[in-house]
Amino acid sequence: MIRNLFFALAATFAVFSCQNNSEPKKMSGLATAIMDSTLIRVWPKEIDSLKRLDPNIPIVDVRTELEYRTSHIFRSINCSVKSADFDRKIVQLNRQSPVIVYDESSTVSLQAAERMKALGFVRVYELAGGIYSWARDGKALVSGDSGIDSNLILK
Repeated sequence: MIRNLFFALAATFAVFSCQNNSEPKKMSGLATAIMDSTLIRVWPKEIDSLKRLDPNIPIVDVRTELEYRTSHIFRSINCSVKSADFDRKIVQLNRQSPVIVYDESSTVSLQAAERMKALGFVRVYELAGGIYSWARDGKALVSGDSGIDSNLILK
């Protein structure tokens, strides 16, 4: 009897596991961003590799100007996603070239990356963990004015 029950369960499992679901599973939120080749999450060490491949890859801090002036990644430019003219400014960058975005902890930068994708950017790298992960990995931060005028770069 136990043997027949076992075979019945095994047969049921085999039937259901072999069914072909032609409709792909849908993902949302962060899972979509990770699976999408336009949006790629990277860690600080990976940014070092990206900078070696392309020293001119723009790094965009999408926090407010006040947060940016408090501390930011060296040679990053500021373009606040909360600004009304974010879309107009960010499209000044080359949409066919990769761009790195970050914020404080990866919440707002994922939203910025989604907007950039909608604007036609082909490759957006998002710093996982934001500026906190950057500092936690011992990477240098700049305080105050960097001398880079983001307004000249992102007119």
